[in-house]
Amino acid sequence: QLEPVIGQANLLDLSLPGAHDAMTADLSTALSDGYEGMGPFISKLLHKVTPEIAGRFIRAQGQTQGLKLVEMLEAGVRFVDFRIMFTQPPTSGGHKDWYNLHGCESNHPALDYLKEAKTWLDAHPKEIVVFWVSRHGNAHLNGTEQYPNTTPEQRQAFFSAVSEVFSGQMFDTSKGLLNETSIAELWRRNQRVIWYTADYAESTKSSPLAMDGTLVENNLPGSGYELKSSLDFFRSAQSRLGSAKAKNHFLLASLAASAPECQLKWAAVINFVPLAKEMGALKKCAACFSDIPDFHSCPMSLQDQGQLTNYYNQLILETVWAEGANNTATDFPNAIYIDGLDHGGLIRTGPQRLNPAPKVVEGSSSDDPHGTAGYAYAATLIGATVRRLCRSTPSSAGCKSLVGVLNAARLKNPIQLWNDTQSGRHADWPQVPAPKAAQMSDLTFLI
Repeated sequence: QLEPVIGQANLLDLSLPGAHDAMTADLSTALSDGYEGMGPFISKLLHKVTPEIAGRFIRAQGQTQGLKLVEMLEAGVRFVDFRIMFTQPPTSGGHKDWYNLHGCESNHPALDYLKEAKTWLDAHPKEIVVFWVSRHGNAHLNGTEQYPNTTPEQRQAFFSAVSEVFSGQMFDTSKGLLNETSIAELWRRNQRVIWYTADYAESTKSSPLAMDGTLVENNLPGSGYELKSSLDFFRSAQSRLGSAKAKNHFLLASLAASAPECQLKWAAVINFVPLAKEMGALKKCAACFSDIPDFHSCPMSLQDQGQLTNYYNQLILETVWAEGANNTATDFPNAIYIDGLDHGGLIRTGPQRLNPAPKVVEGSSSDDPHGTAGYAYAATLIGATVRRLCRSTPSSAGCKSLVGVLNAARLKNPIQLWNDTQSGRHADWPQVPAPKAAQMSDLTFLI
């Protein structure tokens, strides 16, 4: 249905739903090589328990997603934060290979998941997927700073294998720049995999089938209840998009959760120190979130933290959507990457964890009336793309019907706010800051 609207645009005219640490739904309990650790206090505490128990805790602090890669693609994700490291397999024996990671490594080699994505792409011949490849989300590191204890040959062998998996489907920069290539032309060439990678020059030998990961402008404007800083970014996104596209850059913004270090500390204490709750550890963990009124609990996993952040992220996304209807300055970037993707293109905003790895501690009760609540994330970003493109060509075939379809999808899972201080969710906090006068200057009212 999108074809008549997006065909003559290029990828840098679109806003893609993305996933942060996209491969963490299938983590093992084995720590990956190149893992950056959790600080001296937690490391000392974890050395007192068995590797399996320590691995379960670290996995719980690394899992951001409950959906696996193909499930995310089915849910509308088109930007994949794909983190890799050359490491020992999660089970004993075998040779080193490239695995996905976030603290712990994935159960299977990274290439296995890419083969599943290839099968999905073959079944969906008009879909385009952007991969952003690094070890820990910083594309500006190169060589062994990016991938410790690896050789150029090992890194190049991985890219060669990726090129074989997606043979004929990777965007070829020798044919032209991404900001000059229409979606229709990408379809015609069947070049539907965009591979942005860290350590581009050495890992790919500057291959035309990849793009330098530093071309992705990765913005961290704040997420969750940090409304002011995040909205300041989105309220100037139109000009940022234009500037990035002119440089052939991809404008990215994170709305992912970031657990405070003290939360990790007290979550570990609660897990491993007997009677920790009775000794005040829960209260000390809750104090790590002192900005949230009347919060007396402790997110015990990164999924808990991510879904709490998503509860307030929906307020950011809905504000940008609403303001963008009348003010073209307010918009979404080329992609947002976020935690807690759910089936149907939603982000989970309720407290019940989606497909958690075996728990170290129990999460939200399954009978929580808002436990599985979600917000129409994918429909909102796709809707913003259609709205933006249809403004420039309002008579384009399909605009009216597409807007209706996307509005209906949004209405199925609208923003939902409720009061549950135990899980840190409030219906009337925080207040959405009004745009500054300068951000109100580009109002374009649509009939």
